[in-house]
This record gives sequence, structure tokens and C-alpha cells, in this order.
Amino acid sequence: MVILTLIISMALTLFLVNKKVNIGYSLMIGAVLLAVLNGKSFYYIFDTFMNTFLDGTTISLATTIALITILGHLMEKYLILDRMILSLEKMLRSAKATILIAPAIIGTLLVTGGALMSCPVVENLGVRLDISKDRRASINLIFRHAMYFFFPLSPTIILAAKIGDYALWDFIKLQFPIAVVMYILGYIFYLKNYSEPTLEKIEFSIYIKNIRSFLLYSSPLLVSIFGVLLLGFPFYLSLIAGVIVSIIINLFDKSRDSKYDIKENIFVTIYKGVKPSMVIAIIGIMIFKNVVNDMHEIYIFLNGLLDRGIPLEVLILISCAIISFSVASTQPSIAILYPMILPLAPDYNTMLLYAMFIYTSAFMFYYISPLHMCQVLTLEYFEVKLKDLYRNYVYILPLTYLAMIIIYVVNIF
Repeated sequence: MVILTLIISMALTLFLVNKKVNIGYSLMIGAVLLAVLNGKSFYYIFDTFMNTFLDGTTISLATTIALITILGHLMEKYLILDRMILSLEKMLRSAKATILIAPAIIGTLLVTGGALMSCPVVENLGVRLDISKDRRASINLIFRHAMYFFFPLSPTIILAAKIGDYALWDFIKLQFPIAVVMYILGYIFYLKNYSEPTLEKIEFSIYIKNIRSFLLYSSPLLVSIFGVLLLGFPFYLSLIAGVIVSIIINLFDKSRDSKYDIKENIFVTIYKGVKPSMVIAIIGIMIFKNVVNDMHEIYIFLNGLLDRGIPLEVLILISCAIISFSVASTQPSIAILYPMILPLAPDYNTMLLYAMFIYTSAFMFYYISPLHMCQVLTLEYFEVKLKDLYRNYVYILPLTYLAMIIIYVVNIF
């Protein structure tokens, strides 16, 4: 009975998301329906909502996500991001290296319209390298998303670690090789056979100046990452430091050139950087997780399927295909499957492997979904058809997924 109610709840959630209802609200409604269908009282539902709202993990996660979006907004608004990419190309002295790295840097900052922001960079470099339009579109998407497997400020990775209750860095170390494989394959399939344009020689002092410029304009991001990695600060404290650095850079810029004065109060700019929809999504995911965690019959049912010989990996793959392809999002699969699957793991390392299998499977189906917004925007910009992208994915995505399976099999046995 509980499985039927879970299916009904998931179906309603997916229906609402496809109707453009915020994923957080959709999951809240799905959680309420799941609780009601399983005979839970109004008091239980109210108590679950309040406990989730007041839970330290939820507050920390929501604050972290809000600060990430603020940081991205400030770097866009203050033209820090543009100058970071420009100095990156001058520093790398390679059109190939820049076209590989630039979409990833822009993509991980959650800047509004991020896919479109990296398109002109890829377009400009793609013309210089004489790359076809469909490959330019593929480059923009592949190199933009490969960092999603390991970037520590990715909201999805942070969310997954919180729901799975495992160490973020353990998960990143496990998934890092998947990103490396995706980058290598992307280079082989999309860039290897193109010749670098000839660059004029520059003086060593100018090259050093370009490095300093890149370090300056990437410093908000670097401070946010290294504050956690090297100093052990909580994410939200490191992100606050990154926000402060962005503001200091803008204050310095305004004192030198009025074009960097956006004529807006700092606090107003910060406020505009908050994306309430993402915060609501986090809260909805946590509520759904907490309700599912209370449905012990789910774990009994899954164990029964496993006892009948149905591989857990097959259940994960099918579930991710249904959920993430339908709504073009990785997060619902994590929110729904992590609470059901991870408790079945006999130890911590196996739990990490289950988490990786769910995360990567969900990512792949989200990535190829026709509703994937980054894909839609990129197709429009480069005037390319979806079938052209799918043709370019024929080898790179299966081989990337195979890399995950190899990691899984080697570690599980």
C-alpha cells in the first residue's frame, strides 16, 4: 500500500513540476499527499513542516544556496565575471583551453541565464577555431556541466551531501574521476582535431599582469572555495567572505572608472541576488525527505525486491530515468531516492557508492531531457536542432556513465 501511495505522490509532484510549479512547492504538496494517504494526522504534517523549517541543516543549506546565488549575481552585475573570462584567455594563451574552461566557470556560479552568458564566449572562440555550430553547442553544454560532479559550491552536490548525511569531500573525491573522463572525452571528440590560431608574442611582464588580473577577478570564487578547503570554515562563512571581496573590488573599480558604478545601493544589489525559488526548492526537498524517512514500509518493500533478485542498480536507473528525464532536474531523484536507497547500504563506503550511482544516473537523464533549460537556451543561440546534439552525445555520455560504473564495480567488490 505504501508503495502505491508513494507512486501517486511522485506522479503528482512530477505533474506539478511539468506545469511549472516551483519544485519546492511541488514536493511539499507531494509530501502532504503521501502523509495523508498513509493515515498521518494534521498534527504530524504540521510538526514535520515546523521541524524542517527550524532544523539547523535546512537553515544552513538554505543560507548557503542563497549566498551562492548572491555571489553569482554580484560577479555578473559588477562585470567581475566578464573580466575574469577575458583575463583567463590572456593567461592561458590558448583558445582551446579557454573554450574548455570558460563555460564551466560561468556555469558553476548560478548566474541567471548562465548558459546564454557562456554562449558568446564559445561562439567567438569557436569561429576562431573553425568549429561547426552543433559542436559549439555541445562544447558549451558538456564543459559547462562536467564540473557538476565535483564542484564544492554546486547546490546539487551540497544538497546531496546534506540529505545523504555523508562528508562532502568524500563524495567529491569519489566523483572527481567522472568529471576528468568527461573533460578528456570532450576534448577528444570536440577539440582535438582543430588547430590553435596563431597568437602574437607578448612580454613576460604583460603575461604576469594577466595572471594578476585573473587572480583578482576570480578572488571572490577562490576565497569562497579555499575558505572551506584550507581553513575549514562553514560554507556560508566562506561565501560571505566571497561576497565581501566582490563588493571591495567594485568599490575599487568605481573609484577608478565611473562605468563600474551601477548606481544601486549595495544591500539592494545583494537582495536582488537572492533567488527565493531556489530556497523554497531546498525546503521542499527536505520536507519530502523527512516524510519518506518515516515510511519504514518503503525499506521493507525495497528489501523484498532485492530478495527476489532484482538488482538495486536497475531500480535506481529506472527510477532516475522516470523522474529526472520527466522534470529535467537532478534534485527530485536525489530527494526521493536517497532516503529510500542509502539506508540499505551496509556501511559508509557502500552508501557513498549508492549515492554516486543515483547522482550520476539522475544527472545523465536530466542532461539529455528536452526540457533541460541550459540545452534549450543553447540550441536557440546556436540555431541547432536537438537531434544534432544527441548525435554528438552518442559516445561521450555513455562512456562517461561507463566510467562511473567502473568506479562503482571496483569499489563495491
